[in-house]
Amino acid sequence: MSVLNDHQPLTFDLFIERSKSFSPILVKHLKSHAITWALLVLLYGVVHVNYRLAINQTPSLPYTLFLICLNDTVETGGFIAFKWHNGAPYPEGYTFTKRLLAGPGDVVTKKGSDFVVGERTLVGKDVGLSLKKLFPNDQLREGKNTLQLNKYFVAGDHEYSLDSRYNLLGLVDKKDVIGRAYPIF
Repeated sequence: MSVLNDHQPLTFDLFIERSKSFSPILVKHLKSHAITWALLVLLYGVVHVNYRLAINQTPSLPYTLFLICLNDTVETGGFIAFKWHNGAPYPEGYTFTKRLLAGPGDVVTKKGSDFVVGERTLVGKDVGLSLKKLFPNDQLREGKNTLQLNKYFVAGDHEYSLDSRYNLLGLVDKKDVIGRAYPIF
């Protein structure tokens, strides 16, 4: 067997020679740990079918990492994960996590650019943290609005959260909901 030194380039023949010496080691490892590897692959498949991780990259919520239980129902006040479909500044399909403030049948009151949901008042801003101009959600009319079936009003905890107050996000459709999000840290 050739020894590779600092001045000898790795040739195809040398690569094949080294691969032949590694193959028996790999085969031995796979034979002795086949059950472990099969269980790991199976576990990954089960977890991936039912769960995802999401990272909150903005100050909109006090948490950074969330475990998303796919297709799990979300109760008002809990965290909801959904897909973004509204163009810039986020890519199509980007996962958002927000607090669910109101669902179908709940009342949201619009007062100019401000919104009242239950006991919480969300003050609308003219410009967001990205310095992009923001416009109030025009899916809701001035005064009291009862949310339609399959529509959700979501918000972050931070006053500058990009949420359902604004046209840029608006109400979240049920078809875009991924599941319930649980904060990890």
